[in-house]
Amino acid sequence: MALPSDSSGTVIPPNEAAIVTAGNMTELELVLPEMGDEDLPEIAIFLVACAMRFHSDPSFVQEQLEWLVRMHDTEVDEGMRPDQLNSANDD
Repeated sequence: MALPSDSSGTVIPPNEAAIVTAGNMTELELVLPEMGDEDLPEIAIFLVACAMRFHSDPSFVQEQLEWLVRMHDTEVDEGMRPDQLNSANDD
């Protein structure tokens, strides 16, 4: 997907895949590279699966977004990072 030069958008390289918003961020568009006889890499297949789920079950996607917001709001303490661990922390 290449945008016109007068657009303020981003050009997606021909060997990349992306899910982008369209229609003033009210629609999703899936952009896949021309692969010829080659299979898509796993990450591109994942993007396809996400886009298909969005179009077939938008309520599931909405539930996931709400879950993400709840998880962000709860700010679960995940403990110390590995670089914070040392023997002085042992009880």
